[in-house]
Amino acid sequence: MNEAFMYVMSIKFDTSWWSKSKDERASLISSLEETENKIRSNLISLKRFVSVRGNSDLLYWFSSADTDSLLNSRYSVLASLRGAASEGYSMISIFRPSPYEMGGGTDVSKILNLPQLQYFVAYPMKKSPEWYLLPFEERRKIMGEHINMAKSHPKNQGIRSYTTYSFGVQDDEFVVLYEIPSLSDWTHVVEKLREALARKWIVNEAPILVGERKDIKSAFLL
Repeated sequence: MNEAFMYVMSIKFDTSWWSKSKDERASLISSLEETENKIRSNLISLKRFVSVRGNSDLLYWFSSADTDSLLNSRYSVLASLRGAASEGYSMISIFRPSPYEMGGGTDVSKILNLPQLQYFVAYPMKKSPEWYLLPFEERRKIMGEHINMAKSHPKNQGIRSYTTYSFGVQDDEFVVLYEIPSLSDWTHVVEKLREALARKWIVNEAPILVGERKDIKSAFLL
């Protein structure tokens, strides 16, 4: 398999969540976990994170061979929470090998099923029209600098990068996703990449979603 559909969704609990009893919240979380177990077999991968930022509470990252499975997963998760939460920002895209790197025969399903790392970052990206008017070989050279700066950075230890494509299916052109062992190391790498020439043509990278791998009961049954 050399491509897969991706869906990232943020979920925000209703303002009444913390006024519910602990038993009520536990029941909803159990319902959510049961739903995850049911839908997982229809997906390439399902990864869930507790949001680190206040713009959401939970982050889901689904990948699938078809959009039908993504839709079923999305609505199943929302239904399991019985009106106690709603979907916030979401992004749909297609993961496939980059035209700027060799190795197009990679099986993306194997990459997506690697063990979940501690942190997750996702955001949309859009480039200016001038970028696409540059000759392809010039773009390849510029992106090569960007890629090499990231790969050679001493703090880039185990960071996984997924550039996915959303041309014509959402407002931005890319959805960029990362799995990260250390948020501290991540900020050092990103700061260095601000010096890359490719930054000249980027016009949007917001909103940024940040999640942590965490037991959902310990987060929401306080």
